[in-house]
Amino acid sequence: MKNRTTITFHSGLDSIGGVIMEVRYNNDRAFFEAGTAYNPGFDMFDGHVKLRKNFIADYLWIREIPAINGIYRKEFISERYPELISAEDYPIDNQAFYITHMHLDHMRMMGMIAPEVTVYLSKPAQKLEKALEEVNQGVESVRGFVYTDIPEESDVGSIHVKRFTLNHDSYQDYSFFIETPDLKIHHTGDVFVYGVYRDNILKEIDYLNRNRPDLLMCEGTRFFAAVKPEFFATNKIVPSFDPKDGLITFDRLKERITETINAYPGLIIFNFYEREMSDVMLFTEVAHKTGRQLVYEPETAHLINRFFGYSVNVMIPDTYKEMPDYLNEILEYNTVITKQQIMDKPQKYLIQNTYPNSLELLDYRNMKALYLHHSGVPLGDYDPKYGNLINIIKLANMDYIRTYEGDDGYFSPHAETFQILAYINMVNARLTVPCHSGNRKAMEANLTVPYFHAERGVTYVYNRENNTLEVTDHE
Repeated sequence: MKNRTTITFHSGLDSIGGVIMEVRYNNDRAFFEAGTAYNPGFDMFDGHVKLRKNFIADYLWIREIPAINGIYRKEFISERYPELISAEDYPIDNQAFYITHMHLDHMRMMGMIAPEVTVYLSKPAQKLEKALEEVNQGVESVRGFVYTDIPEESDVGSIHVKRFTLNHDSYQDYSFFIETPDLKIHHTGDVFVYGVYRDNILKEIDYLNRNRPDLLMCEGTRFFAAVKPEFFATNKIVPSFDPKDGLITFDRLKERITETINAYPGLIIFNFYEREMSDVMLFTEVAHKTGRQLVYEPETAHLINRFFGYSVNVMIPDTYKEMPDYLNEILEYNTVITKQQIMDKPQKYLIQNTYPNSLELLDYRNMKALYLHHSGVPLGDYDPKYGNLINIIKLANMDYIRTYEGDDGYFSPHAETFQILAYINMVNARLTVPCHSGNRKAMEANLTVPYFHAERGVTYVYNRENNTLEVTDHE
C-alpha cells in the first residue's frame, strides 16, 4: 500500500522469542529481531544432529526461520525454494535488521541474512559474538562477520529508528522507537525492570509519554501456557511496576547467593548463560564477597578475555577428544587451576560447569559439593535435558539449589506479568500488540488498554480512526 506504513510479524507472536517484525514504508523496510523461538522440546540443531552445507534451506524446511522474500542469498534458496525471491533479485531501495540483544531467541538467524542486507548489532554485542565464533559457539553464518554498530538514531530510507540503551553494563540491551511518515511504533525487545534496567526503562517511558506511540509491540514472556485465559475472568492480575507477590529484587538475589555460598562448607559449582556478561559481573562480585576463587571453563574464559579484557582462572575439562586450536591461547593468557587443586581445598573455589560438561561433576562425588543452578541451560523440567542434569547431580551425591528460588521469594529476569501490565499502562500507546509469549490470550485477558491480536505472516496497516490494524498487502 503506497504511502502507508505496513507491519508484518513473520514469527514470534505465540512463542518465547523468535520475533521477526517487518515495518515497511513504500520501498524501505526495517526488521526488528532475527531470532528463533525458544523451544527446547524441539531443538533439532542441538549439536547432535549435524548441519548440512545448505543449512539455511533446512532451517526453512523445518520452519525454524521464516520464508521472507529478499533476505537470503540466491545460492541457498534457488533450488529448494524457487518461489522465494533472493536478496540479489528483490526490488527494494533500503532494508535492514535491528537486534535488541544477544539472547539466541532474538538473534540466532542473523548470520543467515544475506550480506547485501544491513544487520545492526551493537559494538559490545559484536565483540561477544566474535569471541563466541572463535570458540565455535557463535551463530551459524554465511555472511561473514559483517555487522554494523547501532547509532543512537539511524534511518532506513524513510524509516527512522531511535535506540534506547537499557543496560550499559553488559553487551547493551536495546529497545527501539520507530517513526515513519505516518506512524510511531515502539518495539520493546525483552522488558527487564530489575537492577540497572529500572532507571533506564523509566527514562524510556518518559520519552514515550512525550512522544506517544501509535503502536506498542510488547513482549509477554511470563504469561505461561499453563494458565488458561478463562482463569482471569475472575482473577485479574493487578498491575505493579514494583516487585510484589513474592518477587525479590536483584539486590536481594545477590545477597541470597552470597549468603548461600558463605553458609556452605564445601565446593560450589555454578552455571550461567554464557552469553550473559552481566552474570560474569554478578559472580565476580559474589566471589569477592565470599573470598572464593572463580574458575571458568576455557571457552567462557575466552569470552571474558575478549569482552572485559582481563584474565581469569581456568580449568580444562576432560571432554576434549582433540585439543582445539584456540585452547593454547586461552591457557597462555589465563591461570590454569587443576582439578587436584580444587579437590585439595574445595571450600576455596567457585567453579563453572556447563551442561555439555556435566559428567565432570562425577569427579567430585566423594566430597561435599553444591550445584548452584543459575541461568544456564537446561533452565527447567520443560527442557528434556533437565532430567539428565538432575540424574548426574544425584549420582554425584551433590546438593542442589536454584538461585532464582528460595524461602524468601523468587527472582524473574523477565518482567513479571504484573510488571508488564504496569509498563503497558505507563507507556499508554494508542494500541498495544502483544507478542513473544506462550500465552498471548492470557496476556490480552488482563489488558485494560486497547490491544490487537495480530496473526503471523499477515500484513497490516494502522486505521487511526478506529484505532485498529487492518489487513492489507505491500502493493
